[in-house]
Amino acid sequence: MRGEFVIARALAEAGIPYGLGDLRVSIPDFLLADGAGGGGGPVAGVEVTAVSPKGIAGLCELVESEGGLGDVRVELEFTAYPSPLQDGAAGQILDAVRVQAAVLAGGGQAGDAVVTVEDKKNVVPVTVTVRVRPGWGPLMWQVTGGELEGPMASAEYAVFQAVRGEAKAEQGRSLDGAPVILAVDISRYGAAWMRPARVWAGRLAVNEDFGAGYPFAAVGVFRQSLATSAVLDAAVGIPSHLAPEARRTVLGLYERLGWTAAPTD
Repeated sequence: MRGEFVIARALAEAGIPYGLGDLRVSIPDFLLADGAGGGGGPVAGVEVTAVSPKGIAGLCELVESEGGLGDVRVELEFTAYPSPLQDGAAGQILDAVRVQAAVLAGGGQAGDAVVTVEDKKNVVPVTVTVRVRPGWGPLMWQVTGGELEGPMASAEYAVFQAVRGEAKAEQGRSLDGAPVILAVDISRYGAAWMRPARVWAGRLAVNEDFGAGYPFAAVGVFRQSLATSAVLDAAVGIPSHLAPEARRTVLGLYERLGWTAAPTD
């Protein structure tokens, strides 16, 4: 919902008139007008969604909210940046923290624990080393693997799979030929925030899932933060097969918003 609010604010600040879609039918969240006041149907639409599985942030919140650990310092080390950390994996990691904390409370010396995360959506295998040390301190985590190809492939897959289900696909085809843009909030999807907008735009435009049968005319990503009401690092990919008039409409929209688009020719 907050993603929709920041997109609405961006449209208003850019002077782009819009109406809200009817929640009772499959149409986009925002229906954009041409600004000429001539009536008629919308010239474009924007559908906002989010991909935000439980990941490192959710795991840290889970561990930090655990009571009864005593004065301990928890350290988590990931071999790759995970996108999702499902409940089962998070539970195993929390159990390892509990066991080590109990050993320390009993005067023993806790050894490291290693948890393997089995989730194909991470693209690459991820193992988590759990260390609990005596002495109070904030939870610390790090990713030791510097290769981001797997985490970014996971993020791209999630963006294009955001339209799974016929209802969402119908929203992309609902405006009688007017282009509909899918805007995906990736704020909480694994390492997606590490890729700059100019790179995201190019990668989205050439993604193999962006074929002629894809229901949306263009796909964009953006981030948001509770520290600001602005849209952050917005980028859009425009497929090569998009009709010239629709391409001009999409590019004009993104130029007015000041967001990054590719390709622009």
